[in-house]
Amino acid sequence: MEKQSNFYEKHALLVILGHYGSGKTNLSLNLAKRLKALGRSPVLVDLDVVNPYFRSTDYRELMEAEGVRVLGPVFGGSASDLPSLAPGIEVVIENATLAQPVILDVGGDPDGARALVRYTPFINKIENKLVLIVVNTRRPETQSSEGNLRIISEIAQTTSLSIDGLVGNTHLAEFTTMETIEQSLPLMLEISKSTKIPLVAITTPEELAKPLDEQQIYLPVERLVKTNWQ
Repeated sequence: MEKQSNFYEKHALLVILGHYGSGKTNLSLNLAKRLKALGRSPVLVDLDVVNPYFRSTDYRELMEAEGVRVLGPVFGGSASDLPSLAPGIEVVIENATLAQPVILDVGGDPDGARALVRYTPFINKIENKLVLIVVNTRRPETQSSEGNLRIISEIAQTTSLSIDGLVGNTHLAEFTTMETIEQSLPLMLEISKSTKIPLVAITTPEELAKPLDEQQIYLPVERLVKTNWQ
């Protein structure tokens, strides 16, 4: 593993992909806050038009209080209307810089990732970008190397994007322990070896924050995404 725990500091565009429930939104929110703390002006774009739960737009008020601009789906006038993507996302992507980095929080699996396809030409124009797959090895379909390889391959084919990095985000919500996280490391390393995609970080809840090891792979994150009863 390379020393990449500060990977989010080096790119103008971060594309966050992964399986349903992997924790893409929580990671996106944390990265936006971290970039803002560095004195930058991040823009968080919610591209999830498939899953009505746990999306970045639900945390718009929190993020905007932190100074983070949020773009999200536009809903129609009735509860039955499907959301559409906000206008101007292409321009936001085209203007992504280190000073104004853009984070794309994409829907889960190939179904959710299809919303990204229309922006692929604009994404590919940004040389300084990082396309990430987030993995929670405690989810039913991502507990094995085979399951993860299938999902990664399907997402890459759907989006026509090269995957640049893996983020291990294994957790059991409030029941997460360091043992939970450390038990995920062998599988994450196996996935990285099989796909030849670098493992850039293993997240850990802030309350369990472990000093960065010699390879600086642990990334403390705040649990911002919660259910209504948490």
